[in-house]
Amino acid sequence: MHLFYLSLSLLSLVLAGVFGLLIALTRAPAFSLLKSPSLFYHFLVGHVTFSITVWLMTVTLAYWHYKEGRKGRVAPPATLLGMLLLSLSCLLPYGEPYLNNYIPVIDSPIFYAGLFVFFLAFFFEALSRVKKLKEITSFENIPQLYAMSVALGLATLLSLIPSFFIANAEGGQKLYFERLFWIPGHLQQFLYASVMLAVWHELLKRGNGKEVSSPLLSTVNFLLLVFPSLLMAGFFTDIFSREFRLLTVMSFGLGTGVPVLIHTYYVLKNIRLSADVPSLALLSSVSVYYAGVVVAYAGMQSDLRVPAHYHGVVSAVSIAFMGLGYSILKERLGYICWERVAKLQPVVLSMGINLLVLGFYMAGRMGAPRKTYGFEYVMNTKVLIALNIAGLGSLMAVLGGLLFILYAGQSLLRIYKHAKAY
Repeated sequence: MHLFYLSLSLLSLVLAGVFGLLIALTRAPAFSLLKSPSLFYHFLVGHVTFSITVWLMTVTLAYWHYKEGRKGRVAPPATLLGMLLLSLSCLLPYGEPYLNNYIPVIDSPIFYAGLFVFFLAFFFEALSRVKKLKEITSFENIPQLYAMSVALGLATLLSLIPSFFIANAEGGQKLYFERLFWIPGHLQQFLYASVMLAVWHELLKRGNGKEVSSPLLSTVNFLLLVFPSLLMAGFFTDIFSREFRLLTVMSFGLGTGVPVLIHTYYVLKNIRLSADVPSLALLSSVSVYYAGVVVAYAGMQSDLRVPAHYHGVVSAVSIAFMGLGYSILKERLGYICWERVAKLQPVVLSMGINLLVLGFYMAGRMGAPRKTYGFEYVMNTKVLIALNIAGLGSLMAVLGGLLFILYAGQSLLRIYKHAKAY
């Protein structure tokens, strides 16, 4: 079943990449691709939805099934159905797009149905692993992080219920969706952090044959659970208040920042430098993660520095998963199609993301807004140069993603052809 979810994750990555490329080439003045603002905003919702929610959650399911295979009858087809409905709603020019944080929305019954079905399928998968929660107290690093990812997956989706009741449309429909998804969206990031750290250690184990665990790692892992619980205060106060925003920043800074920093030390201390894909993917993931972190600590406003930050940290999760996908396929098939391409892929993708982060950060510092169609805000040549750097980075990132899709897709086809999938 993990190969089925890996196949779905490839499909979602294709859609995220297509949407992202169209957006990036529209924002790069040298291309200015899309002439319709409506399509631009629909595709922007599609890019964010498929890259931050669908791709990362389906590949999380692939990892869960890889670690502990289960054969559910409802969740797999429901996941596929949700993806198809979401993609259809983003491609069709119907419904008002709302570009709120974390999970942007298209005001369409098709979009709502797709999101509901997709989340319900993920919830069933997490619920089927509830017995694994006892390993949260384990001193073995990977099983502990796996259990924490299950707990955070359940918390993310269950938090939608109280969020639904406290959300209101005061200030407009966009703020309604902002209130609805603010706490679940933040919990979702802790889910991704826990899975990313688990996959870092999976890659480390494959690169040097050594699994790292220690009392310090087991202790700091608990921060991934403690600080998200503080966000529950948002159900009883205004999430837009200055105090709650400070609490949110502190939760991220300490709840993810400290564990990732400690894990980075252990990973870099134990890594064996070589040209194998797990090691290259691990180092590439670490590099883009800290590119995004540097942007955050350098200070952000509501401009292009925000997407500069999350493109770095979210892409770190993606690159780690791609490295693990390589290992899963090689274990199953015995070899990888286009091995040389596989070794090149994480390097190309990380270089592209780092250029994208740099270009967005430079443009943001000079006042370029986020989620904005057109170039009326461009007042000087430096902003144009920065946006074109971001455009170049986007092309390289898409190429890196395409290389993964090609070699992973070809390898999956070989597995299915020889009836080795299950």
